[in-house]
Amino acid sequence: MTPTGDEELALEQGGPSWKLWLRTGLAPAEVSRLGRRALVLAGLCWLPLLGLSLFEGVASGDRVHLPFLRDLAAYARFLLGVTLLVLADVAVAPRLRTVLLQFPRAGLLARDAEPEFRAAITAARRLLDSVAVEVCLLALSYVGTWFAVQRQLENGRSTWHAIESATGESLSLAGWWYALVSVPLFQFLFLRWIFRGFVWSRLLARISRLDLHLVASHPDRAAGLGFLSVGQASFAVLVLAASASLSAVLADELLYHGAALESFYPTIAGFLALSIVLVLAPLLSFAPRLAALKRAALLDYGALSSRHDTAFHRKWLSSPPEAEAEALLGNEDPSSLADLATGYERAKALRPIPVDLSTIAPLVLAALLPMVPLIATKVPLREILKGLMRVVM
Repeated sequence: MTPTGDEELALEQGGPSWKLWLRTGLAPAEVSRLGRRALVLAGLCWLPLLGLSLFEGVASGDRVHLPFLRDLAAYARFLLGVTLLVLADVAVAPRLRTVLLQFPRAGLLARDAEPEFRAAITAARRLLDSVAVEVCLLALSYVGTWFAVQRQLENGRSTWHAIESATGESLSLAGWWYALVSVPLFQFLFLRWIFRGFVWSRLLARISRLDLHLVASHPDRAAGLGFLSVGQASFAVLVLAASASLSAVLADELLYHGAALESFYPTIAGFLALSIVLVLAPLLSFAPRLAALKRAALLDYGALSSRHDTAFHRKWLSSPPEAEAEALLGNEDPSSLADLATGYERAKALRPIPVDLSTIAPLVLAALLPMVPLIATKVPLREILKGLMRVVM
């Protein structure tokens, strides 16, 4: 099967937001345009907050407990986070497109599975292009923002976006922009990628049920599906965006509210574990198939090896005459013995989940790297870096 346009899935495209980028010339046909989109959205989130905070006198100084220019979470979310979520269009989507094309390119699809493969991709395209889905994501963004703002207004801490008034805490001008534009936009971009991850997971689940040509002795130790881990590793950029936001929030608590670093360790460990599980979970759909393939292959190779070894023993080891010792030189029988042993060992090493260290390491780094400055307030930087190297190497 030769790959065609029917096997391609542009995960970054679809929906009203994509049409908006097309109309404004910010669609990622070129990396430079995507960079401009990242700058525009990051500027839209952060610059008005700076201007309004300066106007109200809460950008610095002691008027509020946490001025804007000292709020690490604002930098992490609206400058770094928004930029990473936009640039993910070229960091994640093209890799997933390559992964999808590998199925027909590597001949993994049986002939009767080709129409179902195309149908699964078509269904994924329809989901990505859904107006209703993006409207729901936008609504969820505002609902999440409303709860976050309410919680901040009730905690009694004055910040650049929630200042004290005669009636208690109320939103500043910067706080209104924060609540109506900056936070909803950040959350929408993040939720949109979560939805894309759901579409991708659903697509992989459908593909895992197709008639696939899988080989237990494939050298990738994943029956020929090892390339799937390359696609999942690309989600590290999204883990990095989430980790940067979390790290900044924890740093604000540590620096300005007297929290103890040790109290954050369970949160950091939980975030690391959750990130790895969520990113690698889509590959679990192939686990039953690969586990069954491994069991069958070990039985097949075991039976074949028994027959082959018995025949080899009878021919060469059952009191062979002296003339046969010379005939053994250059004979293919010993090499076939070695080939069978190699096939059996490869089948034995088959992983039920097509994941290896090269997949997990980027996720671990992305989750922990933004935490380094936070942990460095208590632990020497050299020790932190040594620990990271031991984890990923």
